[in-house]
Amino acid sequence: MINQNFKNLFLGRSISNIGDSLYSVGLSWYIFALTNSGFWVGILNFALFLPNLFSFMLGDFIERHNKQKLLIYVEVIQGILLIPIILLVALKVSITIKAISICILAFMISTVGMNSYVIQDTIMPDLVPQNKLSKASMYMSFAYNTMDYIGNALGGVLLKAFSVLYILVIDIISFFISTLFFIRVKDKPGVEELEEQENSDKSSIFSGMQLIWNRKDLLVITVFGGLGNFFFGGLAVYDVLIGKELGGSGFYGIILAIESIGVAIGSTLVANLFLKLVNLGKLFSVSNIGMGIFLIISLMFKSNLLFLSLWMLAFIFQGLNRVVITPYLQVSIGSGQRAKFFSSFNTLTVATFPIGSLFFGALSTRIDWRIFVFGFALFMLLSSLLFILNRKIYEFKEPKKED
Repeated sequence: MINQNFKNLFLGRSISNIGDSLYSVGLSWYIFALTNSGFWVGILNFALFLPNLFSFMLGDFIERHNKQKLLIYVEVIQGILLIPIILLVALKVSITIKAISICILAFMISTVGMNSYVIQDTIMPDLVPQNKLSKASMYMSFAYNTMDYIGNALGGVLLKAFSVLYILVIDIISFFISTLFFIRVKDKPGVEELEEQENSDKSSIFSGMQLIWNRKDLLVITVFGGLGNFFFGGLAVYDVLIGKELGGSGFYGIILAIESIGVAIGSTLVANLFLKLVNLGKLFSVSNIGMGIFLIISLMFKSNLLFLSLWMLAFIFQGLNRVVITPYLQVSIGSGQRAKFFSSFNTLTVATFPIGSLFFGALSTRIDWRIFVFGFALFMLLSSLLFILNRKIYEFKEPKKED
């Protein structure tokens, strides 16, 4: 796998993502079971993703510090903060106090871990030769996205077999295992990169925002990412409600598993096939169109089996979508600007997830899940036009590998 340094980063990220998903799924279902309210699920997801609003403020800090040590600190502190959540779940406390306390602790955990993706996206070009960056990006897309969905699916299965306490304990173990892998990563930036860091703007925390605003291709991707995560925030709420209507916690776990399988196939087998046939830039629109079409078709059948099959096909295209974005960004952003860009990109895109979660959580009793899915599908279809109209994105090709 490219080299040992990258292998340790990949394995650490994969295990950490499973842990993130386990506690997110476990707490979402626990809060719903505790309060019997989709609104509280929305508040929890809002607390989990709210810290991303301030991610852009740490871009310069990340750029100038040892990223390997930052990775270790993030994992250890998250694991420690899970301990009081376990105690809250185990102890007999009033429902309101439990729900509020868990949301506050979830906010603290997310505050610590909000820049883990930024750190890893920034360190990766230091560990991987330029001619292998696209391959590395696909591996990390798998770690970021596929393992996240696998963690969701595993969490759903464990919820059916065990209590949320077991999930949280497993989650702590996963954080400390990922720490062991990150300890073995050696962050050794070259002289050229150090010079770029020294010459970069030390005063402006908004330089990443300015970069996005000044480049139309980055602006298009950021707008799509922000609106897309707004809908995914709603999906985090509606997944629970779909599961409740169609079969309870067991079906909720199946839905998450189906999403996991779809993204896994889309980000590996389907991505490898499509990249051989179509330029990477064209896959931005292809992946959006595919997901939108299959989401709409899934609503046309009452059979749970057909629904799940079409749902998986939709998420195969979602997996493809997530693979093509990361390589484009890492190739087009200079090393001295990566942390600033990715931290700003994180703020503008991931931060919309809690807004969507809170918004659709509040409307979950008024808007049926089928209407939500149809609206999500229309967004995916319309957003494909953004990528077709931007020629820089649409005509983008992966850099040729050097001999």
